[in-house]
Amino acid sequence: MLKRLSGSLRRRLALILLPSLLVLLLASAFVQYLLAVRPMQREFDRAMSDVAVALAEHVVVEDSGDINFVLSDEAAALLDADALDYNWYAAFDERFKRIAGEEGIEWPAVNFVRGEPYYFDTVINDRPVRAVAVKKACGALECGVVLAATLKKRGRLIRDMQLSALVPVVLAGSVAFALVWFGLGSGLRPLVRLSREIGRRSPRDLSPVKLRDAPDEISPLVSAVNRLMQQLGEANQAQQAFLATAAHQLRTPLAGLQSRIELALLETRDPENRVRLGEIHESAVRSARLAVQLLSLARVEPGASVADAMLPVDLAKLAAELVDEWVPRAINSQIDLGFELAAAPVQGSPLLLREMMVNLLHNALEYTPAGGRVTVHAGQMEGRSFFAVEDNGPGIPPELHSKVLERFVRLPGTRGSGSGLGLAIVAEIAAGHQARLELLEAPGGQGLLARVRFASEADS
Repeated sequence: MLKRLSGSLRRRLALILLPSLLVLLLASAFVQYLLAVRPMQREFDRAMSDVAVALAEHVVVEDSGDINFVLSDEAAALLDADALDYNWYAAFDERFKRIAGEEGIEWPAVNFVRGEPYYFDTVINDRPVRAVAVKKACGALECGVVLAATLKKRGRLIRDMQLSALVPVVLAGSVAFALVWFGLGSGLRPLVRLSREIGRRSPRDLSPVKLRDAPDEISPLVSAVNRLMQQLGEANQAQQAFLATAAHQLRTPLAGLQSRIELALLETRDPENRVRLGEIHESAVRSARLAVQLLSLARVEPGASVADAMLPVDLAKLAAELVDEWVPRAINSQIDLGFELAAAPVQGSPLLLREMMVNLLHNALEYTPAGGRVTVHAGQMEGRSFFAVEDNGPGIPPELHSKVLERFVRLPGTRGSGSGLGLAIVAEIAAGHQARLELLEAPGGQGLLARVRFASEADS
């Protein structure tokens, strides 16, 4: 499923989309800020120029030709009435020498047109200010005034605009993040459904994947998975056909060979020949057993078609059917074979479940020495049906329990004529029935307890 940080497709797409979206939002906020600040600055400048023009009206030319600046107390009080900013002014004569006002104000060293205000930034008393200079006619010459103001109101309005531009970005970014995150999750949901669909399948289910409402981007993946399923099915069918054909072809001549060897054993009187025929007979039996196991393996491999439908089966009744066949074999091997059976209902294939029981029982009798004990169990444990075979033979070391479930693996130095397929077949049959094969130490401390535990009805 698609849910870890480093490998999450959803996270990777989010890391691609969200930074780009954030950059766009910040750029939009910056443009919005510029579009709002510039008109605000122009309005402040226009208001200053209106005041400067009004101050310029107070620059007068006396009859003597002198230029004076006469400002009433009421007008001066209006300039000082601003609660946030300081306002300074200065009047200049025809040579643009200051004749009144703040000493720190200088006439700008720039030539500009009379009647058009000239705006500039400067510093007065170590404080940054915005200033405007206005020219007027003073007789045949020109004079003017400069008005300067601190930037508190401008700074406060700029901060308010920045905040008003940033808050929508934060809100829009949060909403966009949520929409992108959940939108990606919704868009990737078909991938999650595909993962769950494949994860829920048993190894033997190679049928095509059917994903409803799959978007166009997912359809190629579904098609590729279905092609892979088809190829795996065809490969399995070819392998199963080969195994089945080979096993069938081998089983008939081996059965005939076994019968002829048994007949020869009855007719010969030479002890040396009997020993040699016995060895040949043992090899023929082993080969016949291998052919049967190969057929079983072909039936239980993933992709194989189950011979029997899944039917209600009682493991105890199925195990009881083995008594007549296996008790005489146990007696011949001088092994005490017992059955402890209780009702153990499951859903399964009777043919495959019987093959599972036969393999476990054959392994126990094969490796338990003469005088040993083998017990077949069936019943329920913690609400789950189970089948088990217990013996007091040499057992299997715990570190090799997983190894012996592999095909054609036999423990070195073990007796018997096994081919190393029995436990692998049991594990495959158990997996096909949603059960699990457990290899445990026998309760007596010696031997092996091979137990297959089936899923409860609530789990299946």
